[in-house]
Amino acid sequence: MMAGILVPVVFVAGSLAVDTTNALSMKTHLQNAADSAALATTTQLAEGTIVEGQAKAYAIDFFNGQVAGATEDFEGFTVVPSVDVTHTGSGKKTVWNVEVAAVGSQKSSALAKLAGKTSLDVTVSATSQSARDASNPISMMLVLDRSGSMGWASGRTTQETRPRYCGWGWYRYQCGTETVTVDVPKITVLKEAVGKLVNHIVEADPDDEYARIGAVAYNSSTNYDDKFSITWDKPKVTDFANDLNANGGTYSVDAMKWAHEQVTGVGEVNAHFSKNGSKDPSKFIVFMTDGKNDTGSSSGDAYADRMTKEHCQSAKDAGTTIFAVAFQAPPEGKSLLQDCASGSKFYYDAESADELTKAFEAIGEEAVKLVTRLTH
Repeated sequence: MMAGILVPVVFVAGSLAVDTTNALSMKTHLQNAADSAALATTTQLAEGTIVEGQAKAYAIDFFNGQVAGATEDFEGFTVVPSVDVTHTGSGKKTVWNVEVAAVGSQKSSALAKLAGKTSLDVTVSATSQSARDASNPISMMLVLDRSGSMGWASGRTTQETRPRYCGWGWYRYQCGTETVTVDVPKITVLKEAVGKLVNHIVEADPDDEYARIGAVAYNSSTNYDDKFSITWDKPKVTDFANDLNANGGTYSVDAMKWAHEQVTGVGEVNAHFSKNGSKDPSKFIVFMTDGKNDTGSSSGDAYADRMTKEHCQSAKDAGTTIFAVAFQAPPEGKSLLQDCASGSKFYYDAESADELTKAFEAIGEEAVKLVTRLTH
């Protein structure tokens, strides 16, 4: 008699255990899909790849792609996702919030149906927040080569309209204009690249609360006029770069030393603390050259490279990240930059004008890197 009573109970209990396992498995599957969809959508919004009007469809498509195989894993599987997109702030300070919720269902076991339960239903949700971390205080110095070779052709050309002259001998007169193709010098491309980097950071910190930038240029030496102290007024760094002229040799020692002192000095910490309360701003140096250091009177003397590397290492030891950019540089120049960079991913080898501007834009993006996280 007891066996007759217990056997059905055991079967029902076993069936319910299977259903519980299936429900937990489905919930895990749906939760992972919701997390992934929320994260992916906020990332795309913050990067500007999609706009707000596209976000819901993007999140639902992403979610559905993640659960596409679930129909084979769970009998009678159905799921209904929903997406809510909100934001605060504007421009580069926009903070995106994406919530992905879903109700999933699968058929219950036969014995569970006898107990009155025809389906297993679970609900999941995930919320992700994404924004450019413009509240991360940064101090950045640009170390820019303005040696004579920076006046050479960059490989980019442009069209220029000039007066056209007619006549012969001493008798010549203007007779209209003509359009000619001219080479764009490397120093002009560098000025454009600096402008793009600075603009990128200005957009992330329009109120001048978190980011400070300065610059120093070098040729055969680094003089007073080659230095622009680190400042909150970031567009002035672009003005400084635009005034550079290309001439002289190449000697990067003093410029790198001064850049190191600028980003790691006590005064820089105090400047941030008084403005944003930070005692440890992120420190960056962007070091570029298109040539190699002059070796001095002795052909075997590598003093300039050795000393530049020492200053680079001192900066890195003090927590500074060094980005190094070679612009159509010879092997010796590339070797110096690779040694100074804070690892291979911080070294850029630009062989064209477009590659140089893209490198500087990438550095600007890295400095105000994207922060994406699940909030709950």
